[in-house]
Amino acid sequence: MPAQHDRYHALDSLRGFAMFLGVVLHAALSFATHPPAFWPVRDNDPSALGDVFLFAVHTFRMQAFFLLAGFFGCLLYKRYGLGGMVRHRVKRVAIPFALSVALITPTVMGAFLYTELENTRTQGVPEGASAPRRFASDLIAANPESGSVAILAEQFLSGTYLSLVPLGHLWFLYYLLYFYAAVVLLAPVLGRLTGTRALAAIDGAFGRLIEGRWRVLVPALATVPALLTMKTWVGDTPLKWRPEAQILAYYFGFFAFGWMLYRHRALVSAFGRGWRSNLGIANVLVLPVGLGTLFTGLKAAEAGADGVFVWKLAAFASQAAYTWLMIVGLWGAFLHYFSRERAWARYLADASYWCYLASITPIVLLQFWVKDWPLPGLVKWALVSAGAMGGLLLSYDWFVRYTFIGAILNGRKTRVRTEVAAPAPAAIAETRG
Repeated sequence: MPAQHDRYHALDSLRGFAMFLGVVLHAALSFATHPPAFWPVRDNDPSALGDVFLFAVHTFRMQAFFLLAGFFGCLLYKRYGLGGMVRHRVKRVAIPFALSVALITPTVMGAFLYTELENTRTQGVPEGASAPRRFASDLIAANPESGSVAILAEQFLSGTYLSLVPLGHLWFLYYLLYFYAAVVLLAPVLGRLTGTRALAAIDGAFGRLIEGRWRVLVPALATVPALLTMKTWVGDTPLKWRPEAQILAYYFGFFAFGWMLYRHRALVSAFGRGWRSNLGIANVLVLPVGLGTLFTGLKAAEAGADGVFVWKLAAFASQAAYTWLMIVGLWGAFLHYFSRERAWARYLADASYWCYLASITPIVLLQFWVKDWPLPGLVKWALVSAGAMGGLLLSYDWFVRYTFIGAILNGRKTRVRTEVAAPAPAAIAETRG
């Protein structure tokens, strides 16, 4: 077990992996056969593999992130106390969220609006078009002589966009702030349980769960009721500023589990035991079942057939199983491969925060650029992912890591300068001779 002030290098890397996976996830949206209605780009060669990837990653990525957030939140609480934890979270979560809303979100809005303006000019407004497409159509109708860039500039220079700022991909930070607010409210109450039999019983039960063979099944069963409150057939994604109770409750469960896991940090390795079999079962057996029950259930619901609830229950049960199999599997895999500190892994873990926050704008523009290229969609998806990732990593190294932005996101970093060794006196003498 790491000492109190040691880093959990493997879990830092796992958190970074979840962030980078989000970049690839959003890059896949335009290449899916059933992308979300609000996404502005549709590629000319969609692939069902895009849908499978989206479903799989959506089912475990943010769940793992919030579990890790709870784990590291408890670490901060134990290390610095409630006040120190709050100050740390304000710096690492609240300030980046506010700055991202002010500086990054407008660029996302600009990319979305530009692509929808261009889509409207080339494709028109089909029946059942998304709200952004209809908004773009109205702008073109009101400014028939203006190009897309001119309309976009007018919208931003007039300040009209300020009333339309979405929560977007920053929702995870927004909801995380609610979870830390809950910690502040609950800490004094839960503190009274210290040393009580009730807390000892809870700790004992949790420890037995982590050490036993049911550490996947029991959390999965507990997750199903929360999933049944969702409005869709998968975990809902918040799109509005008003918090949605079912999403708060669902993800807070993972946050609380991670918090408890740090309280039992001697069992960190035990939690990831059997990771190879968990990952294999998840992707060879459970994922196909989850996809089958989901699509069969959706077709039954569309046709108004009987037994829709049974299909929905089966879909959510398989999704819950997949979620926890992947979390436990990835936890163990990263402990196995990344427990030792590596400079490149530390660098990528630091970079992942910025790369995810800034990722949507380049992804949308790259997707729009390649959407009509005569290449297979999977090739273009790889190009968009690599292009976005490469550009984001360069921007991190050049403009973020060693600046005040990097200090806010990851703490202050100092650029290592390579010193040129002075020539030895003997070499100097030989040269002169």
